[in-house]
Amino acid sequence: MLIWIDRLSTLLGRVAGVAYFATGLMLAYEVFMRYVFIAPTIWAAELSQLCMIWGTWLAAALLLHTRQHIRITILTDRLPRSVQRIQETLVLLFVAGYSGLVAWYGAPLAYESLMRGRTTGSMLDLPMVWTEAAVPLGCGLLCAQALAEAIRTIVKGPPLPGSPAEAAH
Repeated sequence: MLIWIDRLSTLLGRVAGVAYFATGLMLAYEVFMRYVFIAPTIWAAELSQLCMIWGTWLAAALLLHTRQHIRITILTDRLPRSVQRIQETLVLLFVAGYSGLVAWYGAPLAYESLMRGRTTGSMLDLPMVWTEAAVPLGCGLLCAQALAEAIRTIVKGPPLPGSPAEAAH
């Protein structure tokens, strides 16, 4: 089961990378059109924002899995490995709990927007659910990945700081 969570996180992390690349292309196109041809688009800013939101939430689980998120370890690196295991497990369980709550309470909000037909109110008038669904989906995956990492930490212990195994943990 853990391997499937890792694979899904990796797949969606790659989708996030594509979303960020698309964001860069759209914004470069917008700048070019606005300043060279004095013909700004009506779509680039909103669609790039949508890609950034989805990219951020889809990448969160992969960043946790590969330990590429921001960590301050000046104190925890000095703890004995047994204490590091407990500390790391508690942190991962906190991340799982918090992201699970966000997913739990965010899903009905996105569903309500879908049912009510809420839109952005912009020139594109996109459905709000396209933006709002990213949060519970991304947090649900982050919750699953945090639980998977907590299980790994309990079984194997935390990855050694700065080791190549840290990213593969």
